[in-house]
Amino acid sequence: MDITPQPGRRPRRVSPRINPLFYPFVSYRTRRPESPTGWRRLREALTGYPLAAYADDDRRESADLGVYLYQVELTRRSRLALWQRTRDGWWLGPAPYGYALKHHWVEPESARAGWRHRLVVDALRAPVVSLIFAWSVHENLGDRVIARRLTEQRHPRPVDPVSGRARAWSRAAVRIILANPVYLGYVVRGRTLRGVDQPPENWTWSRQRSHRALVEPALFWTVYNRRARWVSPTPDTDTTGLTDHGREAA
Repeated sequence: MDITPQPGRRPRRVSPRINPLFYPFVSYRTRRPESPTGWRRLREALTGYPLAAYADDDRRESADLGVYLYQVELTRRSRLALWQRTRDGWWLGPAPYGYALKHHWVEPESARAGWRHRLVVDALRAPVVSLIFAWSVHENLGDRVIARRLTEQRHPRPVDPVSGRARAWSRAAVRIILANPVYLGYVVRGRTLRGVDQPPENWTWSRQRSHRALVEPALFWTVYNRRARWVSPTPDTDTTGLTDHGREAA
């Protein structure tokens, strides 16, 4: 590559294929450099035009407040929409281990039409979920030991939601399965708030079962209460008493 300096501009890389020193048969035409002054004035004018109406501090503060309030309202509507979909039993995100996604085209009367997702049982991986919970409760095995046993017995591995490739069993994968209430047959949201784990009474639950459960409630809550940092009573997931708190944490 050849470096050809031009007056008033930074050096520009020129391909050797248009350099007559290496390729004499190619006619090399030098273009007249564009005036940087005109472009600079145009850029400054375009940049300053949107802010011209807010030159003084009061108008600028008013504009900043308007943008902030718009963002707050947008966030509120987004959270409300996610809460409503959770309450209706629609699944958000990739399918957890043991389930697969079933797509539904929905045309609601008061909202935009679009695809919604339900969870259906993955016949190949669903039995492994029950096995993991049984090992944890009845044999009192840790996550690392369970992951090693799953690898040795060659059970179907979890699939990466981005690449679609099977991942090796790990302690983290087992821990995620044992802590996920989706295996009770409900869609649950709001288990964390600003990175802090929330008790089950603050979660947002779907109004009713939206998919087939893979674990008995007594088995799941035994594992969960053993790992939780608090002693929490087992919630009745067949009622809607949790929704008032869950809506705030969604």
